[in-house]
This record gives sequence, C-alpha cells and structure tokens, in this order.
Amino acid sequence: MTGIARGMTVLAAAALAAAASCDRDSANYLDGSLTESYDLDFDAVRVRLYTAELSIEYVANGSQGEQVALRVTVDANDAQLAAGTVYDLVTQGSITQGDGTGSPLPDLDSGDLTLSKYAGTAGGKVEGKFDARFVTDVGTTLTLRGGFSAKLEVI
Repeated sequence: MTGIARGMTVLAAAALAAAASCDRDSANYLDGSLTESYDLDFDAVRVRLYTAELSIEYVANGSQGEQVALRVTVDANDAQLAAGTVYDLVTQGSITQGDGTGSPLPDLDSGDLTLSKYAGTAGGKVEGKFDARFVTDVGTTLTLRGGFSAKLEVI
C-alpha cells in the first residue's frame, strides 16, 4: 500500500469513527434561532425527577464545575408523566437558563415537550424532544428545538 493510500485509509476510518460518535449523541441537541443569541453550549444532558417536576438539564462543564445552560421542566404534580405524552410547556412547564448564565430568556410564547420513552424509576431511560417559540421585547420570535436521551435520576 502506498503512503497516499494508507493516508486515505486512515482518513476514511477517522471519518467513520467521527460519524459513529455523532450518531450516538444525536439524541441530545439544541437548535434554533435562540441558540444564535444565547450561550446554550452544553456537554451532557441529565434528566432528573424532583418532588414537583421532571427536569431536563443541558449541562456545561466549566472551570467553575457543572453549570446548567438550559433547563426544560414539566410540572410533575399537574401532569401524568408517561411515554407518548405531549406536555404544553406554557401551562405545564417552563424553559429557563441556569443561575449565572447572563440575561434571562425572552418570554415563552408556545412550546411542547414529548416523551417518547419514560421509565419512571431511577436509572430508567427517558427520551424525547421539545419545540418552543419565544417573543422578545421588540416582538421578534425566536425558536428553540431540542432532543434528549438520558437515564433518570430521582432526587
């Protein structure tokens, strides 16, 4: 095998490995025009069930430790948590940034969260997606879509 062929083989293998690693993480994402105006970079997603809410937390690892870049919640008192259920984030939840992230998000105008998988016990798989629209003070609409897949932490 020539040096060029060997180099191309190595490049092809690296590209396949990168594509495979992206596929593993493709369930955890944030996208939309809101991501252009707000720092929503994250390293991991965790799903936590607190006494009163289910919280999907997009977490960034920084010099100060873990910081929640974005939190999407569903009120566990008012909503029956189950796979295949769609929740209205305006009436049954919220979308916020974590403490110390800077300016607050614009007003949530509409949004829903869908749980495609929900195992309500510690360590159970939780998967889903959300779609939301925010309205700024000047009347501009910003969008945010996200997906998540993580094991449930019961707090």
